[in-house]
Order: sequence, then structure tokens, then C-alpha cells
Amino acid sequence: MKPGSVIFLIVSVLVIIAGLVLCTIGVNVAQEQNIALFSTDVSVVDGDVIRSDVLDDTAINKVKMTLDDVDIYIRRSETGEAYLELRNFQVGTYDYSVQNKMLLVDNETSIFSLMRIAEGNFNFSGLRHYLTYKTSDNTQKELYLYLTENAAVNAFDITCTRGNVTVEDLSLVTDYNISLRAGDITLHTVTTKSTLNIATDLGIITLNDVTCRHGNITIGRGAADLFIRGIPMEMTVQVADGDIECGYAVTSEYGLEFILDAPGTVAYNGNEQTDRPYTFSNSPGTCPQMFRTENGSVNCGINATGVSGRFAGLSETLAEEAALIDFDAETEESTAETSDTDPSDTGTDTAA
Repeated sequence: MKPGSVIFLIVSVLVIIAGLVLCTIGVNVAQEQNIALFSTDVSVVDGDVIRSDVLDDTAINKVKMTLDDVDIYIRRSETGEAYLELRNFQVGTYDYSVQNKMLLVDNETSIFSLMRIAEGNFNFSGLRHYLTYKTSDNTQKELYLYLTENAAVNAFDITCTRGNVTVEDLSLVTDYNISLRAGDITLHTVTTKSTLNIATDLGIITLNDVTCRHGNITIGRGAADLFIRGIPMEMTVQVADGDIECGYAVTSEYGLEFILDAPGTVAYNGNEQTDRPYTFSNSPGTCPQMFRTENGSVNCGINATGVSGRFAGLSETLAEEAALIDFDAETEESTAETSDTDPSDTGTDTAA
């Protein structure tokens, strides 16, 4: 070995030893002075490994989550500060950051989630997760986002393959864009002067004591159970396979236009209707509220006091079905079918 190489190795070892010594000293000093060594607080509660970070939600305009097999909870903070909790996320399988006034969260599937290539620069951002490594007894991943009343968030953009989303006790001027392949979506005591765009392919959507300006609810197989506090300027609920229950807290029909359509029973204010679609309006064209299912029934009315709560059993059944679906296999099959298609084949024969 060349003398230069030997010198380089010796210097490298000395630098590593010096770094370890400094880290040890830093840890001891931090413990003596009760100073957090990392911004992420890691604890184990009832078998759950919880990683928690304090956030400045007055500096966050958008929350974007792209997740898989995660239950998501967004709530009003009771402590006066905003923070994010990740429960049972394995080290190296997720990433979150705040950049350009956007909170980004995604759970990735490889060690390469620790390394980022952004704007031409290579970044390593995951060592802190290994230095605070703890094992979990539970496998269900959960994400909790707590926001204060001063939060500046004006858009939630949430996509999840499988998992439930629950939003509770929030009053923000924000758009809610939530899309699930399989899982329930629940909004409870939520007020927004903006838009709800909520969809699940397989699951129950529950809006309990919700006020919004515009609403667009889409369900593949499942059901909608809705209790609307205020009067939306426009509300559209469409279900491919399942029932719709909707009640409004208003005590007068004035200024509302209801359009109800279903192959099964259609009821308005407790009275079955024979027309398809059934339309009731004291002010045509004003605040249209449309409820349509392709296979099921619709029950709608005013003077409501809460959701019907009649889909709990169905929710459990759909959850069991969702657990058996291999979404990765479906994606691979779809990709294979696309790649097998000859882009030059237009399906038209040309005579010689």
C-alpha cells in the first residue's frame, strides 16, 4: 500500500474516533441539561413507537400526503401547538418535510428514502431516525396531525391506497381533497368556507356536523352517511353501489333544490317518492343538492340532528374485503397490460 493511502486511512480513523467522542460528550451534556438532541421525539407507548415533531402551522399553506396502509387522523390541538405524530413507521420507509410552505408526508419502501436528490443536490436526511431507533410491537401505521386555531393551511391533498381518514373539530378556510382506494373517510365537526372533494373506491363516507361551501362526494362500493349543518352552495353525492343517508340541520326548505335518484327506495322527509329522479325545490337552480346511487336507496330530509349510524356493520364487512385486496398486484397487472399494447397498432387494416 502506498504511503499516501496509509496516511489517509490513519487520518480517517482518527476523524471517526474524534466524531464518536464528540457525539458521546454531546449526548451526555444534553441529558444533564435536559436538552433534546434531535427535533424528533421518539417514545414507546403501549407497544406503539411514536415519532413526534413540533410544527409551525402558521407557516404551512398546504398539507400533501401520499401513503399506503396508514390510518390518518387530523385534529385540533389541545396543547396550543401544532405537531405531527407517526406511529409504527419503520425506519427507512417514510419521509416527511416542510418546504415551500408545504408539509409533505409519504411512506416509501426502501432505504433510498433516506437519500434525496433535489435541485441537483444530493442530500442525506435519515441518520437521525437510526440514532433514535426503537422497535415496535404493533404493525398498524397511524399518522396524527394536530393543528391550532391559527393554522394557515388552505389545502389538504391526501391520497392513500388503504386506510381510514378521520378529520375532527377543525374550522379552517381550506379545501379537503381526500382519495382512498379502500377505507372509510369521516369528517366530524368540521367547518370550511371552501370545497370538499372526497372519494373512496371501497368504504363509508361519513360527514357528521359538517359545513362547507361546495361538496363533491364519490363512492364506488359502500355508503354515504351525512349530517350537513350549513347549506352548501352545491352538493353532489354519487355512489355506484350502496345507499345514501343525508340529513340537513336546516328547519326550512326555502332556497334549496333537492334532486334524488336511485333504483331502490327514494324518500324525502320520511315520505317515499315515486318519481325518478325526484326533485323538490322552492327556488329552482338555487343551492342544488344532488344525491344519486346506481344500486341502492336514497333517504334525505331536513330537521336532522345527526347521522343515521346504520352502516357500522357494513364498514366492518368492507374492511375485511379491503384486507384481502393486493393493490400492488393490481398495479403490476395494469402496467403489464399497458406495456403489452402495441402503440403502433391502431386496429385498422390497410388493404394492399
